[in-house]
Amino acid sequence: MGALDLLILAIATWRVSYLVTKEDAPFRLAARLRERHPLGGLTTCIYCASVWAAIALYVLWWTPLQPMVTITAIAGGAMMLMTFTGANHG
Repeated sequence: MGALDLLILAIATWRVSYLVTKEDAPFRLAARLRERHPLGGLTTCIYCASVWAAIALYVLWWTPLQPMVTITAIAGGAMMLMTFTGANHG
């Protein structure tokens, strides 16, 4: 596994962890997940969620679903750039 693979997995992990712990997501799906199933803090603690997201994404990386991990990383990278540049999405 190369450095680019690790970077893609790291950014995808951040994106999934942030989605699960901080965002409402479309149709409030993530918010309802957090409300109904806190899972011992897994859905509210980004540090906890990132460990499990990393495991899941690493497993997906070795399947035909690898492009989905890459797409998630691209979306995460775009969100990071938005945050760092101070752009407003609203």
